[in-house]
Amino acid sequence: MPRFVPRHFLTDAALAVVLIVLTLGPGLVLEVLARTNPDVAAEYLKKNPLPAEQLWWMFAALIVVGLLIRQQHPPLSLVLTGAGVFGHLFSDAKFQLLDLALPLVLYTAAAMARNRRVSLAVLALTMLLTYATMLSGRIYAEQQELARSGKQVAQKQVDGAPAREGTTQGSAPASVLSVDRLVNVGQSVTELWLLLVAAFAVGDAMRSRRAHLAAVEQRTADLAREERQRAALAVAAERARITRELHDVVAHGISVMVVQAQGASAALDRHPDRAATALQHVIATGRASLDEMRRLLAAGRTEPADDARLAPLPGLGALPALIDQLRSTGMRVDLHVDGVPAAVPAAVDLSAYRIVQEALTNTLKHAGPGASAVLRLAFEPGRLRVEVADDGTGLTNGADGRGNGLRGIAERVAVLGGELETGEADGGGFRLCSTLPLQAPEITSVPR
Repeated sequence: MPRFVPRHFLTDAALAVVLIVLTLGPGLVLEVLARTNPDVAAEYLKKNPLPAEQLWWMFAALIVVGLLIRQQHPPLSLVLTGAGVFGHLFSDAKFQLLDLALPLVLYTAAAMARNRRVSLAVLALTMLLTYATMLSGRIYAEQQELARSGKQVAQKQVDGAPAREGTTQGSAPASVLSVDRLVNVGQSVTELWLLLVAAFAVGDAMRSRRAHLAAVEQRTADLAREERQRAALAVAAERARITRELHDVVAHGISVMVVQAQGASAALDRHPDRAATALQHVIATGRASLDEMRRLLAAGRTEPADDARLAPLPGLGALPALIDQLRSTGMRVDLHVDGVPAAVPAAVDLSAYRIVQEALTNTLKHAGPGASAVLRLAFEPGRLRVEVADDGTGLTNGADGRGNGLRGIAERVAVLGGELETGEADGGGFRLCSTLPLQAPEITSVPR
């Protein structure tokens, strides 16, 4: 239900007063002027007398009440106003200025209707009732006139006066619903019908405009909500990417540094030259890891003044350097390439490198002392198979430990639409095999 607005109520009250004044004003003015020009005023008042019946004022009260509540209760307002207007049409069989309240209320009902079909049905019903009421009023008025004429004839016959030729007591029209009467009523009600149709058209147009504006506002709100959701998802995806990237960089760098530091500690007394070499590897690995972390973090900055020292992202071409770095720790790594190397998309190239880096780092950390690894790259039609297997003895502990990095590998493979297989290698140890499509799907951000 619409809320009560004092301004709307005062406007409707003023409108009701104007309609009453326009309806009764001419008659009141002629009543005053009858003293100076009684003949003209009497003739006009005879044709358009002032309402003196209480029933007329009751109907007028219904119209005024309906007009006052049309903004808050359109259906009830239409019922009250229609009852008052139909009462006037039935009693006077003609349209008055006060009856203009019916088109105004119909306009409000059409503007606030939720369904156009319902409002069209209300319009058709109102027009039908208007015609039927005016027709019934005229038939009733003619019957009353005929009844009065019949009484007058009977009284004259009783008094002995001859009846006028062509008159009979209690005579009635030949046909109550004659064609002439139906046409005359239709002509009389046409003006009111036009007003009703015009009011409905304007109200329905207002309803359509409001519905369009509401749809536009709802669509705007939905787009804003979707934009916020997309931004939140993008932020979450970027955080996951940075976390995954940091894990790969830090885990690999620290693992290599720890193994090199352990070797340097063991050879410090007996082989100082080997300890020095191992420490140089620690320093080089640490610096490389720091540089890669700086590039990673700098790439996420948005300030134009920041001068991020970016470098090409690592790919399959950087695998020899990665293998040499791991071999410096004492781990044996064998590389096998099957098939003819083909052009690899940037996303697949980077993901394949990170998968190998994480798998070999897990072998270094969890496979146990003296473990070796085999890296196999198979270039097949439309896809690249990356397989890493080790012969470590720490399978039980390694399975748990190596599982910490499998989530990042699985995310990279899932983003590219590939497949991931893990399990025990043929000769013991751990095996990881990922299949990446060479036609990488379109993604919003490269899994770095």
